[in-house]
Amino acid sequence: MNVPPQILRFKGPVQWLAGPGPAGITLLGQIVEPDGSTTAAQLSLSCRERPQLPPTLDQVTFEALMAQEMLLRSGAGEWRLAGNSYQLHRDVGAMFYAAIPPRPTPWSRRLTWRVLLGIAAVTPGRWLLARLARAK
Repeated sequence: MNVPPQILRFKGPVQWLAGPGPAGITLLGQIVEPDGSTTAAQLSLSCRERPQLPPTLDQVTFEALMAQEMLLRSGAGEWRLAGNSYQLHRDVGAMFYAAIPPRPTPWSRRLTWRVLLGIAAVTPGRWLLARLARAK
């Protein structure tokens, strides 16, 4: 069974850091999502030996070609990496909450909070709440 290569595209400048491990690198930048939006992402690559990369890259494309081979492309060049694995970390909170809308608050809870905050907004109400809190 042939698995299609995993392709990730970064938009704009991409910084890289040493690690994880002695020969790994971590790419930091904005990744292009399938819908065209961008998200802050961190791509960690476990390599057999650390590649010689410039301090910053631009418009990076990452391809996982086979189980043990990865390809990095940038305007500055192209690097074939022999590696064990890669991990992509990104914030998916916006996509999650877009797919699952929040549950509406029940009217009884809204009424309870409205009354409690109304009582706390006036001086006699604050006195009453303080007295009830001391009684416990």
